[in-house]
Amino acid sequence: MRTILIAIILFLFSPLAYAQDHKIIEIKLREAPLQLYQEVIASVSLPIQAKSSAEFSQISSEQGYTVEELKQKVQLLARLYLDTSIKEKQKYTKAESLFQLLEIIGTTTYDEAYLQMLKGRHIARKTRDYKKAILLYEQSINTILPEQGIKSQLLKLLSYDHLGNLNRIIRQDKPALVYLTQYREMAYQLRDDYFIAQAEASLGSYYNKRNQLTDAVQHYSEALRLSNRQDRPFLKADLQLQLARVYRDLEFWDDALQYAHEAAQAFEKLEKNGYRSSCMTVIAMVYANQGDWNQAIDYYLNAQQLDIQNQNITAQALNFHNLGEAYFNSGNSVTALDFLLKSNALFVERKSKHYQVYSDLLIAQVAVTDKNWQQANKHATSAHSIAESLSLRQEQIEALGYSAKALRGLKRYDSAFDVTDKLVALSQMEQEKVATKQSYTPSILAEQKLRLKLNQLKTEQTQLNTQLERSRIILITVMIAAILISLFSFNQWRMREILSTDLALANETNGLEPVSGLPGYRRFIEELGENRTNKPQAIALISLTEQTNDDIKQGLEDNSIINKIQLEAISHCFSGKAFLVRPGLFVISVKEPIQAGLLLEKCRVAIDKVYGNTSIHMGYLPMPLLTDPQIKLTPEIHFGAAQMTLAAALSLGKDKDYFVTLKALNFAPSAIFSPPLYLHLEKGIVRGLLKVETNGDKKQILWPKWESEKKFQHSEIN
Repeated sequence: MRTILIAIILFLFSPLAYAQDHKIIEIKLREAPLQLYQEVIASVSLPIQAKSSAEFSQISSEQGYTVEELKQKVQLLARLYLDTSIKEKQKYTKAESLFQLLEIIGTTTYDEAYLQMLKGRHIARKTRDYKKAILLYEQSINTILPEQGIKSQLLKLLSYDHLGNLNRIIRQDKPALVYLTQYREMAYQLRDDYFIAQAEASLGSYYNKRNQLTDAVQHYSEALRLSNRQDRPFLKADLQLQLARVYRDLEFWDDALQYAHEAAQAFEKLEKNGYRSSCMTVIAMVYANQGDWNQAIDYYLNAQQLDIQNQNITAQALNFHNLGEAYFNSGNSVTALDFLLKSNALFVERKSKHYQVYSDLLIAQVAVTDKNWQQANKHATSAHSIAESLSLRQEQIEALGYSAKALRGLKRYDSAFDVTDKLVALSQMEQEKVATKQSYTPSILAEQKLRLKLNQLKTEQTQLNTQLERSRIILITVMIAAILISLFSFNQWRMREILSTDLALANETNGLEPVSGLPGYRRFIEELGENRTNKPQAIALISLTEQTNDDIKQGLEDNSIINKIQLEAISHCFSGKAFLVRPGLFVISVKEPIQAGLLLEKCRVAIDKVYGNTSIHMGYLPMPLLTDPQIKLTPEIHFGAAQMTLAAALSLGKDKDYFVTLKALNFAPSAIFSPPLYLHLEKGIVRGLLKVETNGDKKQILWPKWESEKKFQHSEIN
């Protein structure tokens, strides 16, 4: 007993246990910050005020902690005050007082780096000065860069994560990718699936924002695979939200709505209204992208209510912006402008210039539409100034376009000429930049459209200088526009035809068995899953048992020819279709009512005519499996059940042809057709929920999963 106690004590104080403890705290902070906050608050007496390390040491003793233990709680509490989930009053002020305490009691490079990270987080949250926050995060990493302890690794992991996202917010894509890649590398060093999944999801979000959707889906798929190993509801819900965004951008509307609704339900259970608001926004954008602006407005308003409850000012401002866009596109520019001005005022107040630039651009667009030239010029000028400071060239071009229109509307032609010249010069620079990056057709077409706009602006400028040439210039411009649009439309039509042909060929090839080129498993699944009125009366798996390895004995080429002949022979036995699963194994969908024994006899006759030197085993399922039409079973479930009946038939031997059929009784629940399928089906048979028929001896059937379970139990007993 004494030896066991000593071993337990040694483990608890071992580096492994220490590392696991810090990982658990980090995960809990991300998954359930509110719960962790309540635990920390309950474990210490606040406020903690010390003017020296000696005073802090005395306070630690009074509260029953070592200096390091209480210091860790102070660091954790300061970080929790900066979390959006914590709704404590004056939480930023309380965090600042803890910063002062940490400056006094800090003794190690880790303490210094942690404080720098906290200050960077504080600035990013409170003042939105992201560039200053980035500098503090970089200082934090450089301070502990050589250290490899678990605490230092977790701190670097956190800093790389935040640096990647902060750089992405301010549109610094290259540094963002570097830091997010380092974030993933650090997660792999920690060898923890939770951190790896979050790092993969962050890279997925980065590529999604860059419209590199293939890369985004790749990273999200890996994150989802890793998350499925864990019971982390927040991580799973967050990934569902991210996938909803990707499917929205891919224009897979049904998938986007499904993932967004599932994520919203999960966040509601977790009481995370901020994330639930993001789900509402994604749903709204799906409807907006389909032109259903009224439905989009409803969901934006739902998101707005959640943001008000959550006291998230930035999210409210973004929703005002989204509502303004939706009302503008639905033809209500007055209401649109009201929401946009509210949004703009909040962005200005919070100095969120990376959001304000788009707010100003949209206000300018609405004002131009309403011919409110003064307002359009004001916000276009503001948008251009911010875009210039953030090096956003496309946004500068858009702002100059609105300014030029507004100045012409105000009849300030000299200023309009100056702005137009700037627009032409900037557009040419952007055009050259695009030309150096890409040379394929879509970019060339985009360049042509940009040139067309420039030509139109130049034409308008010429009209102001010389009225005599107005008609000729307009005519030339319209002709050029017509030619370019015709070329663009023709090329788009041609590309669409090519892609449609490629897609049809890919779909056709996807359904074929890869070696023989015959209709295979995927084609059968598609056939069974199609919503047709003429559903199959039965499905059956037919095994030419002695020929299942003939692809090895005869070679692929010869065996493929034989399989094709056998497939055609089987197809003529009944009304329906036959498919090759693999050499010697066929699956058929029967469209006529026929008993299993008669179908087996017909197959026997057909196979005897074409390479019939084999016994035949058949698994047969009369359709539908369940009588309740409301319960939908997937084609994969049907195939799995057919496999089980075939396995049962194979277990009866090779002395003659055997079949086994399986049918659910009227009172059978749908749960018997859920994973693990074999085990549930066999239990259903034992309980009398499924009816089994065979031309052999039922008592001799060996159900595969049942046998494996008994063997497993037997091995455990031994």
